[in-house]
Amino acid sequence: MRSHYKRIGDYVTQIKLKNTDDSISSLKGININKHFMPSVANINGTDLSKYRVVKKNQFAFNPMHVGRDEVLPISMLEDDEPIIVSPAYVVFEVKEEEELLPAYLMMWCRRSEFDRNAWFMTDNSVRGGFSWADFCDMELPVPSIEKQREIVREYNVVNDRIALNEQLTQKLEDTAQAIYKQWFVDFEFPISKEYAQSIGKPELEGKSYKSFGGEMEYCEELNVQIPIGWEPIALGEVADIKAGGDRPSIVSDFMTEECNVPIYANSTENEGLYGYTNKAKVKENSITVSARGAIIGYTVLRLEPFVPIVRLIVVTPKKQELLNYLFESINQFQFDSAASAQGQLTAPEMKGRIILSPLPNTLEKYQKTTSTLISNMRNIKEQSKTLSNLKLVLLQRMSKA
Repeated sequence: MRSHYKRIGDYVTQIKLKNTDDSISSLKGININKHFMPSVANINGTDLSKYRVVKKNQFAFNPMHVGRDEVLPISMLEDDEPIIVSPAYVVFEVKEEEELLPAYLMMWCRRSEFDRNAWFMTDNSVRGGFSWADFCDMELPVPSIEKQREIVREYNVVNDRIALNEQLTQKLEDTAQAIYKQWFVDFEFPISKEYAQSIGKPELEGKSYKSFGGEMEYCEELNVQIPIGWEPIALGEVADIKAGGDRPSIVSDFMTEECNVPIYANSTENEGLYGYTNKAKVKENSITVSARGAIIGYTVLRLEPFVPIVRLIVVTPKKQELLNYLFESINQFQFDSAASAQGQLTAPEMKGRIILSPLPNTLEKYQKTTSTLISNMRNIKEQSKTLSNLKLVLLQRMSKA
């Protein structure tokens, strides 16, 4: 054992408190990102008195499938209200918080090396079991409590900034969606100078179209009233639509000088980042849509050259001023994986989707209005990526504490 490393089992104790009085109904699981999440289990008619209770600053981990997933799902409860977890979970707490900070231990458990060591310790069963004894035999550096507090404080500053960025991004996304609804669902877009003059009312320029008497007509294809001059059109008429291709021959797990073009496989966490390659297949700003599984229809705006592979549909506007409009329009589509061919979305299906084709001057104004929002979102996301890399650096430094 390295001199500054200590056995985890010397600092923690297992807790076996059960929900015997059924007073707690908040059932949580733990995802591979090591956060508690609402359980997807159907608990109708389930006896919750057998479930384990987790209180603030206590930990829980799922010992199953560590060998399969190469990750130990473990989390520390930060909320004041207690929760319950599966009886199969292991619950524990730190014995003396003046010797080992729970938050410091949780930081250690987020390290990739921690998961690698847990995986090495799994048995040879099909499930790849990991026991409480295995966890106790793992090691971590235990510096002075003052040093632990300093490490946790630095980590939390970065983490809080990332959380604030997520809130800012969400507000910008909500604003962009609200503008889309106002202009293209409620038809309250600003009246153009040309239209105001054409009806002999130049004073209406910039006013909301529908509220100030803009002319409407019935659209049979969409079964709604739409502004005069607008028309329904198939998505395939205004955009090139293709399915993602094969995996490139040159793939790097990390961005390098040679491999700096992102590869996307679907639109899940990290926006589906698969790796990096040396040559882009899509160079124009585009939109990707997840084509399979539970996230079918999930849409991401791509503002840099990239390579799309499996499970993606790529929508590239024939005119770039359509980009933001098409992105939000596709977000309005209803996707049913069960109704799609073999549970997946196809390029021909996307091409046939009907959208509205507004007048060009309206689209140009919308693109200009929303581009600032999207630019700000992009800058915030880039900042968050840098901060996430800094979090990894801070976790790596723990081994030298």
